[in-house]
Amino acid sequence: MLNSIHQVLDSLGISPQKRAIHVQFTSPILNDQVFLQRIDGVHALNDGLKAELLCLSTNATIQLKSFIGVQATVDIVTERGELTRVTGIITHAQQGQSDGSLTLYKLTLEDPTALWKYRRNSRVFMNKSVVEIWEILFKEWQTKNPLFAASLSLDLSGLTQTYDVRPFVMQHNESDWNFLTRLLRSENISWLIDEAQHIVPSTDTSIQAQKLRLIDANSQYQPLDRKTIRYHRSSAVEQYDSMTRLTAERSLQPNVMHIQRWQAEILDQEEGIGSVQSKHQHSEHYDNATLGLEQAWNYAPAWIGDLKGEDGVTKSGNQQVERLNQNLNNYYEAQAKRFIAQTTVRDTYVGYYFELNEHPEIDQHESTDRSFLIVSKNFFNQNNLPKDLNDQINGLLAQSNWAIQNPENSDERQANQLILQRRHIPTTPAYNPQIHSPVTHPQRAKVVGPEGEEIYVDEWGRIKVRFLFTRSDDHSHDGGAGTNNNDTDSAWIDVLTPWAGEGYGARFLPRIGEIVVIDFFNGDIDRPFVMGRIHEAQRHPTKFDNKGKLPDTKKLSGIRSKEVSGGGFGQLRFDDTPGQISTQLQSSHGASQLNLGKLSHPKDKAESEDRGEGFELRTDQWGALRAGQGLLVSTHKQDNAKGDHLDAKVAKKQLEGSQTNSKALSDIAKNQKTDEIESIEQLKDFASQIQQQIAKFEKALLLLSSPDGIALSSSEDIHISADAQINQIAGDSINISTQKNVIAHAQNRLSLFAAQSGLKAVAAQGKVEIQAQSDALDVLANKGITISSTEDCIEISSPKEIVITGASSQITLNGSGIFPKTGGKFQVNAGQHVFQGGASASVQSSLPPPPKRVQGVLELFHEYAHGEFVKGGSYRVVDNFGKEVTGKLDDKGFAKVSGLATGAVKVFFESDHRDPWDTASDFKRQVEWPNKNDADSEQSDSLIAQMSKTAQSKLGELSKQLTNPTNIMKNIQTAQSIKSEGAKALMPMLKTQAQGLVTDQVKSFLPISEAGQKIGNSIELTSIQKMNDFNKSGSIDGNSLVNNTLHQYLQSPFKKNS
Repeated sequence: MLNSIHQVLDSLGISPQKRAIHVQFTSPILNDQVFLQRIDGVHALNDGLKAELLCLSTNATIQLKSFIGVQATVDIVTERGELTRVTGIITHAQQGQSDGSLTLYKLTLEDPTALWKYRRNSRVFMNKSVVEIWEILFKEWQTKNPLFAASLSLDLSGLTQTYDVRPFVMQHNESDWNFLTRLLRSENISWLIDEAQHIVPSTDTSIQAQKLRLIDANSQYQPLDRKTIRYHRSSAVEQYDSMTRLTAERSLQPNVMHIQRWQAEILDQEEGIGSVQSKHQHSEHYDNATLGLEQAWNYAPAWIGDLKGEDGVTKSGNQQVERLNQNLNNYYEAQAKRFIAQTTVRDTYVGYYFELNEHPEIDQHESTDRSFLIVSKNFFNQNNLPKDLNDQINGLLAQSNWAIQNPENSDERQANQLILQRRHIPTTPAYNPQIHSPVTHPQRAKVVGPEGEEIYVDEWGRIKVRFLFTRSDDHSHDGGAGTNNNDTDSAWIDVLTPWAGEGYGARFLPRIGEIVVIDFFNGDIDRPFVMGRIHEAQRHPTKFDNKGKLPDTKKLSGIRSKEVSGGGFGQLRFDDTPGQISTQLQSSHGASQLNLGKLSHPKDKAESEDRGEGFELRTDQWGALRAGQGLLVSTHKQDNAKGDHLDAKVAKKQLEGSQTNSKALSDIAKNQKTDEIESIEQLKDFASQIQQQIAKFEKALLLLSSPDGIALSSSEDIHISADAQINQIAGDSINISTQKNVIAHAQNRLSLFAAQSGLKAVAAQGKVEIQAQSDALDVLANKGITISSTEDCIEISSPKEIVITGASSQITLNGSGIFPKTGGKFQVNAGQHVFQGGASASVQSSLPPPPKRVQGVLELFHEYAHGEFVKGGSYRVVDNFGKEVTGKLDDKGFAKVSGLATGAVKVFFESDHRDPWDTASDFKRQVEWPNKNDADSEQSDSLIAQMSKTAQSKLGELSKQLTNPTNIMKNIQTAQSIKSEGAKALMPMLKTQAQGLVTDQVKSFLPISEAGQKIGNSIELTSIQKMNDFNKSGSIDGNSLVNNTLHQYLQSPFKKNS
């Protein structure tokens, strides 16, 4: 047996020059041992090249792996004797049956992009366009795979547009083939596997790398070298290749496209131009609108880049929606009609166009409709072998169960089927997001951010994450972005929140290092969002109060935060433990807590000790309790919160009862000629502020009420202060007890009244002093007065005179002597009477000087609600002694008043004396008028001009009537008044008429009262001047009067303000 298949064929007279097809491998061993008998292939735009090679060999022991990864090229002899080439890589090898002399081998030849189908990866790209991503991956393949680098080059010359820079693109569990072609489909970019050289000079020409051409416009396709193809019947003896059959194929397609997507920046669905109706007529019987075969796509949300624009991505908008809308329409229009051609033309290539000639129907069309683009080619070609050898091969094929599709005309050794579309119809790759996008599932990611940050978000609360599948080697092209564990690892990603309103809602921002769960809007792998977080490993579930762990504390639920870069926290804890149900709102700072319910100690197990029942508001720091409209503190019971929260009926009733009792006692005091209680009416007013029916306070009251007592206790001082009065009313006694002194001071008087049981003042030790330091002391009793000293003397002294009177008798003691006086008997009983010479006594007692009146200082400040000062305003102040002080405020509405008695004062501010129409009174505020007639100055000026013209005309007519002597005599009672008063006699009537005319014009954009007032003032000034002119000339110019009147109005502060 001969060693080489080629030697066998040469012996049969089948020399290389007589072969129709040749194969060349980059492996010389295979070139010597393998003969190509047949090739069956398919090549398509937006797909690739795949062919099966049926090979013969005399060697039955060729290892199949020696074929795999080998570059191969098939040269096909054309009708002109030229060699047209098909190139690829052997990706599959199969050994068939052998009969001892021949062995069959079936090889699969594919273009180099088939290698992409064998690598699956997950990675992310930030701020890149589709073309940039293609270049990155293509370069990576060339760098890492020598076979790929030697087999394929990238040609971008067919791209005519610029493409959106996308903030985020993800490849997830996708082959590189699926990922890269998905990107091209989404941008309507076609791809074409093309030969570097279609025609080669010989079969020994070295194998060259194929070209991967990206094309986005039909203008970038090239014509076949032959330019035209002739339509002719098929014949084995036909000298030239031709098209032997052409079949038109039409199918119904969607004819209306509507794309919409969510656009976060406008909070609305983005629809572009809406429904786009195909221009292609699908049916002769129905128009597109009638068919209504609409495809409405709710596409993935628009991307939103960095709000500051620092990422440089393309702004998302309607242009993407409209482009996708149009691309889908173009695709279905191309699918609606196509042509299927059977040809023998061997030098036809996918992605090239030609003109069809000599076809009976096509020739009737315009030249543009005769030009066809090849979008797919299904072909076969085989060598012509002797019948015996061919039968031997067919037998081996049958034994190998390898079916060969023979052409209808078995005499033909080659043929092809072309899928054609008219050249002017745009080529569009099929794109269905549900089919061409990977299936998405929730996945984990880690929150990342810049170094030194614990929380890193943008204005919308979006975060950045590292997807856990990313590998450093896959992201070295962009400085490791995607694997750096910082803010370069992703675009901004939305965070799902249970409540998101306009400035309100719930906010729990993920923190750097936390593990979040990612899902995808509309299942789009390029639109991730954070749907939640999970606890895993050392990240334990929430520990309330930093105690316990699950499942021991499973009855606790709620929220606990963590201080940024610290150990503090805030928490809302719900304790649903049976018998210990409670709620707590807490900040760890100062152990500040609001505890509600059945209070218990923090739990580190299922139960803990009780602390009490009800509520507790506590802190280790400072506390404040404020209620701007009033505060009720009550221990009156209100079961199950059935009443109103300000229900103070009991307290109101008690206050009213106290007021009644106090008033009765005060009336008694009044009858007894002593002081009344001054606060009776104030207490009544206070009680009236407590509304029973609507349970609210009319004023900002603080009301403490308890059915069982109120206690104030302090180890230090207790201070009670009021600018008005302090009332203490008791239905029983008021007891005051102190371990030191009771000191009472009053600015005016101190009054005590006991209605029934007397008044007692006892000093168990020490002196009792009663002084009236600047007036008299009256001691009056209905019955006897007893003055006695149990152990010492009693002294009664006066520097002037002492008078003792009993009934009709009297003794007077003064500096002149002692003078007894009686109408009855004067009896003196003594054991001894001694009368000596005269001697005088002296009075030693003295009183301190009367107190000086304490004076205070009062500061006054008067302004308008909008902040403007009442400059130079007058004021009057009356203190509690009736002293009255008057004065004026300064330019800032401020004044300081001194020399007033301490206590309450009354302040009276007089009205602002300034003229509100004066220019200085313009506060320069922005005012929106209730009507739109004065929308801008141009409209106002136009309106005034129109007013002036109308008023001039009317007033001109009026002035003629008024200046006509006959009419003047009719309207004036006597000519004598005109003679004596001159034009002033016409003044009231002229003013009234003019004011009415001008006011009618002005009131269309001013309130009537203001228009009348301002115009009246303006006419007053103008009329006086015009009357003087009348006295001189005997006539009045009505136009001049109107112009001057309007001029006066336009110069007024009112016009400036408006």
